[in-house]
Amino acid sequence: MKILLISPGSPDEIDNLIIRQIPYLFAKAFTAPHAIATVAALTPLEHEVTLHDEYMKGPVDDFLPGTDFDIIGVSITSNQLQRSLKIAQLCKKFCPKSLLVVGGIGVETLIYKNKEDIDVVFHGEAEDTWGRFLEDYKTGTYQRVYKNVSKPDMTKTPPPRWDLIAKDICAYNSVSVQTTRGCPYDCSFCDVIYTYGRKPRSKSIEQVLEEIRRLNDLKVMMVFIADDNFAGDRKYVKDLLRQLIVLNNSFKVPMGFFTQLDITVAEDDELLELLADANFYNLMIGIESVNDDSLKDMNKKQNIGVSATAAIKKIQSYGMAVLVHMIIGADSDDETVFDKTANFVQEANIIFHICHPLAAPPGTKMWYDYKRQGRLVTTEHEEASDKMDIITNIIPKNLSRIELFEGLADYWDKIFVHDKFLERALGYVKGITYTPKAKPPGFSSFWAMRKMMGSMFMYFMFKIPKKDRQTFFKILRATDKKKLGFLMPKIVYMYTFFIIDCKRSAYDAKVAREMAQWERDNPTKVKVDSCDIPVSEKIRENGKHLVAEAYKYMRSHTPLKEIIYKTIVAAMLDFSDRFGDTFEGMDDFHREHIRDICDRAMPNVIATTAETTAEFPEQQPAGFTREIMDALDNAVRYRNMYKEEVLSA
Repeated sequence: MKILLISPGSPDEIDNLIIRQIPYLFAKAFTAPHAIATVAALTPLEHEVTLHDEYMKGPVDDFLPGTDFDIIGVSITSNQLQRSLKIAQLCKKFCPKSLLVVGGIGVETLIYKNKEDIDVVFHGEAEDTWGRFLEDYKTGTYQRVYKNVSKPDMTKTPPPRWDLIAKDICAYNSVSVQTTRGCPYDCSFCDVIYTYGRKPRSKSIEQVLEEIRRLNDLKVMMVFIADDNFAGDRKYVKDLLRQLIVLNNSFKVPMGFFTQLDITVAEDDELLELLADANFYNLMIGIESVNDDSLKDMNKKQNIGVSATAAIKKIQSYGMAVLVHMIIGADSDDETVFDKTANFVQEANIIFHICHPLAAPPGTKMWYDYKRQGRLVTTEHEEASDKMDIITNIIPKNLSRIELFEGLADYWDKIFVHDKFLERALGYVKGITYTPKAKPPGFSSFWAMRKMMGSMFMYFMFKIPKKDRQTFFKILRATDKKKLGFLMPKIVYMYTFFIIDCKRSAYDAKVAREMAQWERDNPTKVKVDSCDIPVSEKIRENGKHLVAEAYKYMRSHTPLKEIIYKTIVAAMLDFSDRFGDTFEGMDDFHREHIRDICDRAMPNVIATTAETTAEFPEQQPAGFTREIMDALDNAVRYRNMYKEEVLSA
């Protein structure tokens, strides 16, 4: 069979437009398409697989005509919904005989909008379903929907098929390696635990090292460890890093790494040393807010009560810059939040940071909560759904949407300026106290990077604006004065991303102000989504089986009556929201989901329930299902409690 796998990318996506403007990077796109390369690796070698990344190859509009594929697969992300819809239409137009399949983290939203153009939908991880689908396709017995039930064993996951794009791979700014899936935390704006589960699952250390060896053979210089939380399993990550240090120092030119993890790494000196010694350039950390009440709004419990400023300075003392993610627009945020956030960024000497409006991605706990409250909006603005990092889909509580857009635009203009960046960068350099044991740059490194270094020299000496040149060399002099030779490549990397941040922030501010004005001019085109999500008849019909599964699971964890009752009601409400009219009948996938939802709801129920001694029996009591379904009906009726208050504010 001939199989085409597409990674969508809007032609005007700002990050990839900007990165092409930095001449010495020789890059056409930010990150290589890990998702479709992994699906290609799960495909038996008897099939012919073609990868098409639109960020690298351009729109498929020009590629599809005249092609003949048996199967076309599209990997969907939440910020490429409109483009994905267009690709689905193009596939049906130019390749009507091809079977169109979709999967990925954005699939839940896409499939309800454009069912007629989609033949097969994959939910969740593909290791256990892709091969089965290909066999079913051969016999003509393929299903419309494939869902993974158990979480796949990652030690059986093959390395991505980077060989299929080997000639282009060095034109990506970075290439991803995934070591672990799953996250122990439960932030309300994130849906990772439903996709990958709470308990981290890992590849073997040798698997990871072999993937990195292969990338080194392909002359990849920067690797993104694309885990939800790289430090989720401390023993595993430390064992991996010890071996990665040895491997990386064996290369003629050591690779650079970056990853995402949580703020608690600041408490672990051993882990910070290992990360620095392995040549990590920066660590991405979700700080989210300077306001503890806002962190509570987002269920970001691990950050509450932590001095983010002290933690970031501690991490950066090891020579690794922290890329901070900030979110503005939580219920506890008001007009003071913009200045508070800017002051925090400056005080903590934050080199990289991204600040977005709070948004509720479909499928997350926050999305369901805001929908019940009548605080989700849909606009008729054609670009809104693919710019969720600038244009939110919620109604904030203490700010209007226009105040949020304009406040963020002013914030971006204020924070991404040379003088403030220089102050932060000099503070970062001054605060470094640890010298990594990574292999220092040698002749091989300089020779391998001679083209890039020559282009970089020309750029900074003759092409860059004077203000940038002055700022860059002031940072270099401060680095040299402290005799931090190891930091020089990181300073270039750091300043490169400051240039990118400046360009991106100017674009984001322009879009935000345009959206604010558009909403002023078109108030009737910003529509509040219906908060009515009635309990579907299929869920009512299967209520007995759903409640029985939840009761059995909960009773194995606690006998306490009130906790079991409240948790199952919360779980059934979540289940009803999530599946609604798409639910057709009970199967292993839904049983697993019920258990996951109970796990998610239980901690909050326990925390808000007074001490109780009443117990339920081992066997579900008579009439319990009816009680739960009545409580579910009651919860659905009261979805509107917030709506009038919010809209009249």
